[in-house]
Amino acid sequence: MESAGARMLAVYTPREAAELISPVSRLPILILMPVRHVSPVDDLHEGVRTGQVHFVVHDADHLDCLQELAMELGQLLHLHLKVDTGMHRGGCPAESAPTLLDRIVDHKQLHLAGVCTHFSSSGSSEETTVQQRAIFDAVLDACIDRIDSDCLVHCANTAAVFRGPAFHRSMVRVGLAWAGACPPGPVRDASPEAKTLEPVARWTSRVIQVREVEEGECVGYDGQWQARRNSMLGVVPVGYADGYPLIPLESVDVQQQRVVGLMKQDQLIGYAPVVGTVSMDQVIIDLTDLLPLLGGEGLGVGVELLSRKQDAPNGLLSLAESAGLKPHALLSCLHARIPRRYEGDVAFIETVGPEERMATG
Repeated sequence: MESAGARMLAVYTPREAAELISPVSRLPILILMPVRHVSPVDDLHEGVRTGQVHFVVHDADHLDCLQELAMELGQLLHLHLKVDTGMHRGGCPAESAPTLLDRIVDHKQLHLAGVCTHFSSSGSSEETTVQQRAIFDAVLDACIDRIDSDCLVHCANTAAVFRGPAFHRSMVRVGLAWAGACPPGPVRDASPEAKTLEPVARWTSRVIQVREVEEGECVGYDGQWQARRNSMLGVVPVGYADGYPLIPLESVDVQQQRVVGLMKQDQLIGYAPVVGTVSMDQVIIDLTDLLPLLGGEGLGVGVELLSRKQDAPNGLLSLAESAGLKPHALLSCLHARIPRRYEGDVAFIETVGPEERMATG
């Protein structure tokens, strides 16, 4: 991300921040969660000492804790004041923001590094988003004399980025966009720029078992799927424990509702439907129609669970929709046990996982 131009990383928990602190990168790390205490022996302490770690201030009581922390550690804390403009999930009321901002600016061991808010409906409601921006603007106008030029002002999540420069301020916080997607909705449909995003995540595995079932036989837990013809099925060693999403029960018996790509020598040859319920560690796919292209043998064939093609039927947006999930949720549920391979202009990194699973992200 740093090589691609990121100038700050945002995480939610202190533990996530501690994992990113290293001599390799000195990018500032913004912790979104209300952090109330950091021990001098905490893994986070080094980032606090160097000023790499920034904290978000959510209310007056939270600011009290951060003031005490600054005094206890004898360190200058870099703070971002979050204003609640209507999401009501975190941050201080707009009417309280000027007072809290004054407290930060007037404290010798606190530095106002940012002022921010978060849009609740930037991908779906222009009216709500514009209303939130107006509340945020009013706070900024009321505090303009106390906000230094080095203070970051940020409010735009992914969908808001594509609403235009009026939402960008001095920093944007892309979430789903760094994975190469814009949330489905009016903004994505109307924005040519959003449609140019290229998904970065691809998830592959292979068929580890093939078996034939006769017409009328039931497959999977609770027999939710019944073969409508003699069929050749393949088992893929990936399931919901890995983060492959469940199929809603009302969709289990709908042919072609969920598909995976089949590959020969890493070249896509077609799509096979997922049949039955998704198990903890396995999914079952119907190979019948593609057997001629597979030379009649499906064992060991490559399976593309998640495609990098934006509009593929097994792409991020399609797979999330088939599970009734937001694409953000699908990505965040991919389990750490899945081996990852990162490729790019700067680095090639591969994390090693169980060889027999043969699933790479």
